[in-house]
Amino acid sequence: MGTISKYWRHIKINSSGSRQILEIAEAKEFFTSNFPEYLTVSEVPDLKIQGQLLEWMGDNSDTNLEINYLLAERCLLCFISWQIEGVCQQLAANFGKNYGFKSQDLFPYVLTDDGRISNKRKQTSAPSFAQEILQSFDQNQGSLATWIIRKVKQHSELNSFLLECGVYLISDWALLNDTPPKQLEKIFSSFYNFTPLETQESLNILSSYHAIYRVQRRQQRLSSSGKKCLPPTTEQLEQIAQLIENKTGKNISPKVLMTKLQNLASQLREYRIYVRSGSLPTIPLDTSKNQSLANKISVSQETDTIDEENEFLTNYRQQFVQSLDAAIAEVTNVWIELLKGKKSPKAEQFIQALHLYHCQGKSMTEIAKYVGLKAQYQVTRLLKLKSFRADIRQQLLISLRHRILELAKDYTNPQSLKTLDKQIEIALDEQVNQVFQEAQAEGYTSSHHYTESLFAKRVCSYLDSIKPRP
Repeated sequence: MGTISKYWRHIKINSSGSRQILEIAEAKEFFTSNFPEYLTVSEVPDLKIQGQLLEWMGDNSDTNLEINYLLAERCLLCFISWQIEGVCQQLAANFGKNYGFKSQDLFPYVLTDDGRISNKRKQTSAPSFAQEILQSFDQNQGSLATWIIRKVKQHSELNSFLLECGVYLISDWALLNDTPPKQLEKIFSSFYNFTPLETQESLNILSSYHAIYRVQRRQQRLSSSGKKCLPPTTEQLEQIAQLIENKTGKNISPKVLMTKLQNLASQLREYRIYVRSGSLPTIPLDTSKNQSLANKISVSQETDTIDEENEFLTNYRQQFVQSLDAAIAEVTNVWIELLKGKKSPKAEQFIQALHLYHCQGKSMTEIAKYVGLKAQYQVTRLLKLKSFRADIRQQLLISLRHRILELAKDYTNPQSLKTLDKQIEIALDEQVNQVFQEAQAEGYTSSHHYTESLFAKRVCSYLDSIKPRP
């Protein structure tokens, strides 16, 4: 059931990036003349209406005018636009608060239909995402609403954005299903540096899960395709636990097994996010939950004191800020010089926009007014914050790794340093990622009037240093 006006009111994103609702008069007239029985009710049977509209779209007889095809299509595209918005809102409700994004950040990727009624034969541009959804829909395989949800969650650019935020849209059970044991072994031994015993325990759990859940899942798909992976039932958990006991002699309760499976999926999810987005899970340098960089460096020296660790961390933090400042200065100068070569005021606009964004917490729309641009998307293109941060991050890692390796020589012997080289690199990558994820999350906050991230503060410090003195 649904609200009747969703078949002639269309949601689009206008040139300034804002959500806009269009009432399409031709679609309204077409719909109300063909479905007058629903004009006085607030709820309508969507499946019945959509079935009729799809039938008119598929009618190739001479008596069916092309305008009927176009208007039937437009009514369905209006409905699709509302459903797309609903999926984006649900994603934001589920993940936005923890991962730093809003539904408005998702709209530009999927609400690409402009609401116009165009002649199919004369259409030269690529179809909108809503048109792609409609053209690929088969009503014999399920409802249009379900198909829209699936297509939105499969949208490549949307998923790339979500990955940057740390969200990987796949259920734990599907993730476990498509992870081969050999890949798990490689991930746990090389990426997580787990012991052989820990890795083997996870391999036993995964292979037993595959033997029960995945086999039954494949059998189910032969009789009913397209259903999502549901959590394992109590019966399946008992079967998996029995298989593990047969292999290892260990008795695991279904409740404990469920927790272990979810933890396993969480570790695989973190790895896939890293592979797809280059972003590691953030671990503070001196957290008690994980070994700090200082602990890793002093692991072979039992006589090291707490004072030495504190001294190392103090020196490390100084080196980190100095390396960050140097990376910001170098990359910003390069970008400014490139913009100066374009014979336009872009270099000045770039500096001003950087300051307004990082130091005053202005939104892209507000910045556009200050720097003489017409819309927020022009500011986004000018700043290219993702690329700007990526360049600084790369430069920071190169500089910082060299500095920390030099610093570590005072706290460990040369032989230990060789074996710790990779661990130091991973630890630095974690810490650097934390800084840049904080900066990115700060950008998603609707009212970040006071910039608190370390990255923003250091950018402001540099911009203040290059200001012309009166």
